Amino acid sequence: MRKQAEIALKDNEVRLKELNATKDKFFSIIGHDLRNPFNAIIGFSNLLTDQIKEKDYEGIEEYANIIQTSSVRAMSLLSDLLEWSQIQTGKMTFSPITFDLAKLVNEVLELANYNAHQKKITFINELPHTVIVFADISMIGTILRNLISNAIKFSNLNGQVVISVNQRPTELIVKILDNGIGIKEETIGKLFRIDEAYSTPGTLKETGTGLGLLLCKELVQKHGGEIWVESKFGSGSTFFFTIPQLLN
Repeated sequence: MRKQAEIALKDNEVRLKELNATKDKFFSIIGHDLRNPFNAIIGFSNLLTDQIKEKDYEGIEEYANIIQTSSVRAMSLLSDLLEWSQIQTGKMTFSPITFDLAKLVNEVLELANYNAHQKKITFINELPHTVIVFADISMIGTILRNLISNAIKFSNLNGQVVISVNQRPTELIVKILDNGIGIKEETIGKLFRIDEAYSTPGTLKETGTGLGLLLCKELVQKHGGEIWVESKFGSGSTFFFTIPQLLN
């Protein structure tokens, strides 16, 4: 009886630590990371308005690009925060359907094309013409969006991002490879942990929160799958996640 009480107490301590880390992460993102893109949007919008009033058009294309980039980043971060908060509060519903993964990958790549173009990054889509899966299409879309965004972020100019799949009898393995800066071995273990406040700038000093990978892990686990990374510092990274072949 005493041993059971000790185990229960230890479990409660672990859970409390996770809850505190989740709360700290949430407020850190709200207070800092979400404020930055909106500051850029407001600041450059005001500058753009003033220059147009003065009929001074120098630099307005650059300002417009900054506003667009900051808006996309803010929207992406807000979407991740919403989904993550739904998971933490148990309000996210798992709604698997039959859909074509190849079509979804093409849609995500099209949305990511602007950021890739800024760094002259080439997408190589090695998926078959059709890949039918039974999964939650919204969750899989979020996973793909975050992993492809990360691949772009840590790729060098003129880099490549390769997306492929390996079909097995019981699961589908999705692979997203980049030939960018890679990840140090001691860092890999921190990537999917809420209690590790890890984030590193991209090759063009792009900022991040680390929330995207935490969200990916949660969504993959909702499917009963796994997510992991293989990387060599200086030689790029490959992120993998599995989609179990669920029966519909």
